[in-house]
Amino acid sequence: MTENWLSGICKYTGPGYDLPLGGYSMIPNWGPEKLAKSWTVLDAESDEGSVEKKTSELMADDIIIGVTMNTNSIEKIITMYGRGFYQIREANGNALMTLDQWQEKFGSNGLGLVAIRNIRRKLSGAGIHF
Repeated sequence: MTENWLSGICKYTGPGYDLPLGGYSMIPNWGPEKLAKSWTVLDAESDEGSVEKKTSELMADDIIIGVTMNTNSIEKIITMYGRGFYQIREANGNALMTLDQWQEKFGSNGLGLVAIRNIRRKLSGAGIHF
């Protein structure tokens, strides 16, 4: 009798389980944050509650809550590389998913979520810089 005794033991279901860990790009040295037209930043002092900023306007203490991506740029990339140009890994480390698979499973824009994560890391100075 062969039984997968590890099944279900290591499945993460806590906060952020539906956020991407990162991904794989067919485009070398490229991340989805390069597609950002603007970033939605929390602004409690405005009536709207948020403000749109360009990448060059972002500050390290900005709380980024959304991104507007250039859909024409995305279409150009899809024309060249196909719909699987970027694939995402989920928190449980399962197989990479296409953007369509991510949308179907989690109901969110995986490409946008990775872009927000990446720009937050860049703004905080995390990682090694050369």
